[in-house]
Amino acid sequence: MIRTGQHNMLVKILQWTTVCCFVTLTVLPLLYAIARLESVTGINSVVAVENFFTTQSSLQALKFTLLEATISTIATVIFGLPIAWCLGRYNWKNIKFLRAILAVPFVTPSIVVAMGFLMLIDVGGPLTAMGIDLRLETGIVGEFANVTNWENPGHFIALIAAHVWFNISLIMRFVEPTLSTMDRTWEEQMRFLPAGQDRLSRIRNLWLPIIGPAVLCGATLCFIFSFTSFALVRWLTPNQDTLETMMANSGGSAGIYGYRIDTSEVVLSTSIVQLIILSLAIICATSIQRRHSTIHAIIAESDAKQISDKPNNLAKFIISVGVCFAIIPLLLVTIASFRIRNTATGEFTYSTEAWSEAWSGDYSTTAIPDALSNSLIYCLITVVFALPIGWIISSCINRLEQEQKATTAKIVEFATMIPLALSAVMIGLGILLGLLKWSPGLFGWAIIPAIPHIIITTPFVIRIILPALRSIDSSYHEQAVMLGMSPIKAWWHGKTAFLRAPLVVAGALTMAFSLGEFGASWILVRSGSWDTLSVLIDQLMSQPKFNPLIQPMAMAAASVLMLLTFILFFIAERFRDNGEGSGF
Repeated sequence: MIRTGQHNMLVKILQWTTVCCFVTLTVLPLLYAIARLESVTGINSVVAVENFFTTQSSLQALKFTLLEATISTIATVIFGLPIAWCLGRYNWKNIKFLRAILAVPFVTPSIVVAMGFLMLIDVGGPLTAMGIDLRLETGIVGEFANVTNWENPGHFIALIAAHVWFNISLIMRFVEPTLSTMDRTWEEQMRFLPAGQDRLSRIRNLWLPIIGPAVLCGATLCFIFSFTSFALVRWLTPNQDTLETMMANSGGSAGIYGYRIDTSEVVLSTSIVQLIILSLAIICATSIQRRHSTIHAIIAESDAKQISDKPNNLAKFIISVGVCFAIIPLLLVTIASFRIRNTATGEFTYSTEAWSEAWSGDYSTTAIPDALSNSLIYCLITVVFALPIGWIISSCINRLEQEQKATTAKIVEFATMIPLALSAVMIGLGILLGLLKWSPGLFGWAIIPAIPHIIITTPFVIRIILPALRSIDSSYHEQAVMLGMSPIKAWWHGKTAFLRAPLVVAGALTMAFSLGEFGASWILVRSGSWDTLSVLIDQLMSQPKFNPLIQPMAMAAASVLMLLTFILFFIAERFRDNGEGSGF
């Protein structure tokens, strides 16, 4: 008993130490950055926020950010809910394959998504061939803009479509497992009750209580990711600024004494306003997910599927549309890497010349092999740190909840979700300006670019492992202890054995997010020696297009990054058990 008590004490010390270190790692650079910006501008944060709401450009950026995030969220729910419903309600033969294809968008690097939709709306692309010109906004789109006096509607539509494509997996991630593990007899019983005689009554009394929290949780996260979107906004709506792009564009000259004080004030005020809005969204997300996790797994998925109906024609059509929507932008990226425009005739030919040039690096500061090497190094460092940190923090939150310390658990959960409220650009700026104030010599430390990756990916590890820990029956661990197992064996057989799928999924998702991370990397590693694949793609696409090889070279780099991400993702799908529900 004494030995067990000592073990429990050591576990608590480890958990609290990890929580404190992670929160410090997240908050300290931001506090240093705010302190430096206040010192440079000569005003405090309160005055900076007041000035934010009196500046026209800042207000326009805020309005556009709220508008695109809200519309993206609504559109994602409208498009994603029918797909999740059909996938969870029917017995599909190749369910793992369908899940993998439909979940691919969320693990696809945002810079690759931006390139895919650029190719979709590009001159000579599929939409242009159909008479829908979203990029140059001619034809129907141009006429619509003239009638409505809406500036750049084509760019906005492309951005919303890209956000829907990127976030549709979030709706599936929460809704489909709830439906696929729901006891089918509930619906049959509801039909015999007065409150379930008609479809509207069943929606109100059965489906809303069951999948409502899942939809709200997915929608909240959709809003957060759309709100903090950087690569998609940077490339699809270049004439419109969000809070994220406004900070990024001003960040290069911010924090320097006596130079461009206005940019320092923009970064200071915008970061605080964005932090407040995203903090509220994170509080809502964690509260909703806590409620959702209590009904996440009801019966085994395999048992539910045995009594599920075969998909009808409408369900097959909906899933087919979803699969095509998920695949087309990715195919266009690959095709564009081989398509080269003839500058004399304007016609296109297909060859591997762009791949050869991108591999040699003659037109960029970094070649594909070097950028790939940097990405893999940061990816491995990230997963080595983020996975155990996320697991320990999740275990701490779960333990506090079991000990009936709900308030403390909520505080810890919110504190470790702070990176989601900061966004990638804010984290990158925090580290950049924090190091400028603390120790500029650390910029020579090669591991610096991995730090924002660890900060950004750890909350996703927590979001995956924590619901799984909550769903584990504590009696298994108690029985293992009663059988005389050592604390380590009891922990392994009573808890860890039930977390194989979430751990594999969390590891794969962490590596995929690290590989594709763009916002913080764009801020920190645009020096050439540390360039990742995502930064290389942006560098190539930013060059003038008089060289017809530039765009295909960017698409070649995007194809490499996309392929690497997919390999990680499908490995995770391969090792995930059929009966353990859906997931990334």
